[in-house]
Amino acid sequence: MMMMMIIIIIIIIAQVIPVVISSTGVIQKSLSQSLTRLNLHPNTYTQMQKSVILGTRSIVRNFINYK
Repeated sequence: MMMMMIIIIIIIIAQVIPVVISSTGVIQKSLSQSLTRLNLHPNTYTQMQKSVILGTRSIVRNFINYK
């Protein structure tokens, strides 16, 4: 019973913080605020964009070279 109450409290306290980046690196306007709420530096999105764009490039390159 006690464990069930703790889980319910955690669920009530938890929040959904959206972090969405498109495959072309486009971000939402509120991403900087979301990163701040996650205790990340607001400019972390630039590294995230770079990673997404490089991943997309890799997928496209593999598709073009597919035989």
